[in-house]
Amino acid sequence: MNSTIEHVAGVLGWDGARSDRSDEELLLTYRDHADGGAFEQLVGRYERELYSYLRHYLGDAESAEDVFQQTFLQVHLKCDQFEAGRKVRPWLYAVATNQAIDYQRRNRRHAMLSLDRSAGAEAE
Repeated sequence: MNSTIEHVAGVLGWDGARSDRSDEELLLTYRDHADGGAFEQLVGRYERELYSYLRHYLGDAESAEDVFQQTFLQVHLKCDQFEAGRKVRPWLYAVATNQAIDYQRRNRRHAMLSLDRSAGAEAE
């Protein structure tokens, strides 16, 4: 899982030092000042906890890894929608849960399409 943080940080060129800032301060700093180090710290704080949640929710490590990355991509893309005064943790879990649901929907469609093709081939 550590490779996820390093990958996200490396791709986006982030190299932030640790701080005692709250989660809310980190997200607002990232949003308002494009401080990649603040984002990296936020990812690091939630890496194990959120990954464990997604692993349990989705049932396998590979899916959890994919959804974890997608979650923080959405946080990056939608951080302007975060309202000051709210707590980051419930917002982050809502984003993660929605990403997990979307992931399951996409995979269900692919599985159904694959089954339909298999049934069609057997009928011939």
